[in-house]
Amino acid sequence: MRLKPRVVLGAFNESDTVFSWSSISRSSTTWLLSAVVVLWFLTYQYCRLVYSRDPTSYFFDATHGYERRYSAHREQEAYEFITSANTTSALPIPTQQTPLMCIGVATVARSSAQQYVRGTIGSLLQGLHEEERRSIYLMPFIAHTKPKDHPISHEPWLAVVSNRILEYDVSDEDRSRLEQFEEGHHFRNKSMYDYGYLLQKCHETGASWITMVEDDVLARAGWYTEARHALERTRLKESDTQWLYLRMFYTEGLLGWNSEEWVRYLGWSLVSFLILLAVLVGVRIKSPRLQRSLSNLNVIVLCFIALPAFIVLYFMAGRISMQPMAPGIHKMDRFGCCSQGFIFPRAIVPRLIDRTRKAMHEDYYIDMLLERWADAENLKRYVLVPSMLQHVGAKSSKGWGYDQSAGTTWNFGFEDH
Repeated sequence: MRLKPRVVLGAFNESDTVFSWSSISRSSTTWLLSAVVVLWFLTYQYCRLVYSRDPTSYFFDATHGYERRYSAHREQEAYEFITSANTTSALPIPTQQTPLMCIGVATVARSSAQQYVRGTIGSLLQGLHEEERRSIYLMPFIAHTKPKDHPISHEPWLAVVSNRILEYDVSDEDRSRLEQFEEGHHFRNKSMYDYGYLLQKCHETGASWITMVEDDVLARAGWYTEARHALERTRLKESDTQWLYLRMFYTEGLLGWNSEEWVRYLGWSLVSFLILLAVLVGVRIKSPRLQRSLSNLNVIVLCFIALPAFIVLYFMAGRISMQPMAPGIHKMDRFGCCSQGFIFPRAIVPRLIDRTRKAMHEDYYIDMLLERWADAENLKRYVLVPSMLQHVGAKSSKGWGYDQSAGTTWNFGFEDH
């Protein structure tokens, strides 16, 4: 009776039923699979080193991600500017009759000794040419019903660098409401009132552009020149009544692989699979000599093991690293955060002021209000890449409970400036 041959790995000879390790080592499929594993592992290690500062990456390392590579230097320049202004008796550079831009900076005292607003205003002004400074109307707003409660209210530099130091000049009824907001710690309601109030005062200057900046940010050097160019390019594309703002700050953490787009990701993955399969089959058909090397098993390894493994690694590397936003102006109608800085065209501001007044008793933050209103009014929103601002406020002005989120509101690309 004839025995059935045993199925073994590697070369098989009916006269030799011994397991052959040498034949396995010579197998092209084994070598191919080994090469895929080694290459994937090396690429994985590369990603760990290179993409550790990408908040959308599996390899993100907060220790490296939040390194102040540029902001520490910029902060030093800003504080040196303020120190210089603090020791001079010179008046501020007069602004041209109709300013090009009004910059409003609403500030409230932090519970800690550090008042970030000094660095904010210093960084906005440091490095400006005289002509640029003349085109700006700077209006810090001491957002306290008792201005003396803010430590900077009587510091000499504030009067030197400001065109106007804004304080509340409101009716008795509004002042009483504001005092209630302060005493009851109704930060959202008060911030909505303050935003509309500062917008109104900036609008009254006649400026073409109304810029609203929070008091715990740093502006990078050259921000004003780039902002002016970006605004003019935007104006060429859109009427000033068709778009809401040019965003000065965004955080990349919200720009990762969003679940809403899973169909597109799956589609491109399938397209990659079909392209690879078509190429391999085409090569086999046209090159008989490669038919043995590109065996069915090898094709399976490449299409069903190697490609999926590297697609997974692609997504692990992070969207910001794999699909970075090119420098310039981009639409950002979704996933924009937060309210650190906006530049509004003058034409849209009266409607925005009216909307903030209506929202004063609604449970909104400023950025939530802006996004929902823009969606309802079909207003476009733009952002300038790289970010013009960095958020440095680890101590939130909203009070207890917000410090953790404040400390992680960060633009990672800003630090590469």
